[in-house]
Amino acid sequence: MIVPMKKINLLCLEHERTAALEKLRELGIMHVDIAVKPESESVNVLEQSLQDTAKLYNILTGFKTKNQDIPAGLTGKEILKKGLELLEKQNDLEKERELLIRDLDTLSKWGDFQPKLLDTLAKNGIYVSFHLAFKDVYDHMELPEGITRILISRIKTERYFLLITQDKSLELPCAPLVLPEKSLSAVRAELISVEKEIADCKESMQNLAPAAGRLKEYFEQLGSEYEFVANRDTMVSDGRIAYLTGYVPAPEMEKLVEAAHQNGWALTAEDPELTDARVPTCIKKPAWMKIIDPLFDFIGIAPGYRENDVSLFFLIAFPIFFGMLIGDTAYGALFIVTALICKYVFRKKSAAQLPLNLLILLSIFSIIWGLLTGSCLGLPRNVLPGFLQGLDFLADPKESEAARSLAEKLKISNPDDLKDKFIQWFCFLLAALHLSSARLYKCFTEIRNWRSWGNLGWACLIWGNFFTAVNLVVFPGTFPGYIGYALYGVGLLFIVATTTAEAALNLPFSVVGSFVDVLSYIRLFAVGLSGVYVGTCFNDMGKMVLDALPKDLMAIGIIGLLLVALAGHILNIILGFMGVLVHAIRLNTLEFSNHIEMQWTGINYRPFKKKEKKD
Repeated sequence: MIVPMKKINLLCLEHERTAALEKLRELGIMHVDIAVKPESESVNVLEQSLQDTAKLYNILTGFKTKNQDIPAGLTGKEILKKGLELLEKQNDLEKERELLIRDLDTLSKWGDFQPKLLDTLAKNGIYVSFHLAFKDVYDHMELPEGITRILISRIKTERYFLLITQDKSLELPCAPLVLPEKSLSAVRAELISVEKEIADCKESMQNLAPAAGRLKEYFEQLGSEYEFVANRDTMVSDGRIAYLTGYVPAPEMEKLVEAAHQNGWALTAEDPELTDARVPTCIKKPAWMKIIDPLFDFIGIAPGYRENDVSLFFLIAFPIFFGMLIGDTAYGALFIVTALICKYVFRKKSAAQLPLNLLILLSIFSIIWGLLTGSCLGLPRNVLPGFLQGLDFLADPKESEAARSLAEKLKISNPDDLKDKFIQWFCFLLAALHLSSARLYKCFTEIRNWRSWGNLGWACLIWGNFFTAVNLVVFPGTFPGYIGYALYGVGLLFIVATTTAEAALNLPFSVVGSFVDVLSYIRLFAVGLSGVYVGTCFNDMGKMVLDALPKDLMAIGIIGLLLVALAGHILNIILGFMGVLVHAIRLNTLEFSNHIEMQWTGINYRPFKKKEKKD
């Protein structure tokens, strides 16, 4: 349930703004509205500190810290200071190294010499200059009398040479090069020294790595301080009065009013305007329903304040979609074992428990679907134990008496034609149930608005689309006649009677779109089936490795079979999770959400309060 909110304007004396914020943070119920980031020096400094801390934390966590002791006596602030100094020093050294490498590359063409020697020669009337020319230019170069040319090195088509003269006034045939003022040996020695200093910086950073935990704590401390300062600097001053705007859940208003009486605040409370897009969404739900929250956190979406809480719909539909897309008993069992191990390993991390509980729930549905369809590691049904072979009705209809009886009623001569048909039918049934539930829920929650009855019409249209899809894709010739026409007729009647003039222009496209939405649920069958085929193909490839080797190398063949099959199933699991991310989430956040008219534009309710220390 989305909790009703009140828009609050809180007023206090200007000189008490800091104390008022402290009390407000202790109260921990007000979501402060910061429309624009306050421009103040303290906010900018803290923001930069947060960025620096996050950057250093990411660097430190990249080091291996096995068997390393945490630096004693260093606070998070000191670690940050020391780490930034090391980063700055390392950055300067790396820039210096780049310059030295460039100088080294330049001087290597000329050999090792002392640049001071050139000054000595010049004082004695001998002038030496360094030049570069391409081979053709070099070979045909005409030198004035009094200039001597000495070739130093050849590199591909380039020629490096010296021009020597005792007459400084002579015009040189080409412009001289400017070389570094250090010798080749000096540059090499300096480069070795700089690289050693860089290695020392990295070692010092490595020694700081075990203290990354303290740096994370300091980051959280800075975050709390930043929030406080940002809220303080957001408060608008008008003479001796300062005021702050925010939102408070209606059930918590009594606490805020009591705090206002105790601290001498003035406040106004009103219902948010319909055009107010900044109202945060506060959702209250039973503890058992919170298991779906990690999915919303992962996607990064939240319903708008004036939208609906669809947690229950997601909790029902998403595990079913997951089970059909993964659809393998062994995979589901593997996920459960992995989740249980992780729950034990991270038993002190409360934040990890809810996602792992969700994984266990999803894995149970994968096991159930695998047991129903006889899908286990892509193995043939006849090699599986009886309880893993699934229902003949779904997995092998020609062996099912009920399936054969249904084939006769549907006038299907060959029972083999029923292969996978019932799963396809179930996909369309899921589509009708899922999408029509969105429409019916929308209708009942807005029943006071007569236009909401149009959702009832859309629900009828969706069920008509279900029968049409089944008739076209699964069982031809099974359109239910008067029932189907009645659903379309009643549905269109309700839709046309309640639609707005603006929406009427897009009505034909919306009607076609509703049919496409129903058809899109066939992806559950297609992606699930592809997973079965991928597993089967890799099993067959592994068997080919085994069959290709002679019997005396059977042990190697078995190892090859297992390696190929293992690689294939790992790939299949990865593809399965990608399918869940693309298809299961899409069906909920796009098709379903379109029919319940959700745009997921919500701002999560984040009350201004002291951060609780995480496990």
